[in-house]
Amino acid sequence: MSARPSTQGEEIQEMTATRAKRKVTPEAALLSTVPGSSSNNSTEVKPARAPVEACPSFVRAMAIIGRRWSGLIIQAMAKGCTSFTEISTYAEKLSDASLSRRLKELEDDGLIVRSVSDERPVRVRYSLTEAGVALAPVLDMLTSWGERYAAGPVEE
Repeated sequence: MSARPSTQGEEIQEMTATRAKRKVTPEAALLSTVPGSSSNNSTEVKPARAPVEACPSFVRAMAIIGRRWSGLIIQAMAKGCTSFTEISTYAEKLSDASLSRRLKELEDDGLIVRSVSDERPVRVRYSLTEAGVALAPVLDMLTSWGERYAAGPVEE
């Protein structure tokens, strides 16, 4: 039986020597001290599972289309609504202030373009960018999913 190490440095050296004999990586050695992991007395130490991280592209996409009314506005535009009034009529429960704010956000996100005519009276039109057009079928699939699996009253 070996004598108890007298200093912290000697204790670390002894632990390192023990790991080398057992061929245990430092990561596995840390895992072996976690309660509920493999037995602390066992020489077999399972490596920790790598943490699963969300795809940044998915997170960004959901941040855009997950904003209240954004998907509905893009859907309205994909169906041919180009003016503020047409979009407002399509999304009847959306206030003018909220619609105005969302249109600006979608423009900043690169999904729509705002065009102002030079004629009198001035007309403002909105159109989908390439990214907005590409999103329309995704929203259609989401609608189909909702019809199949999320049927029921809409929360206000």
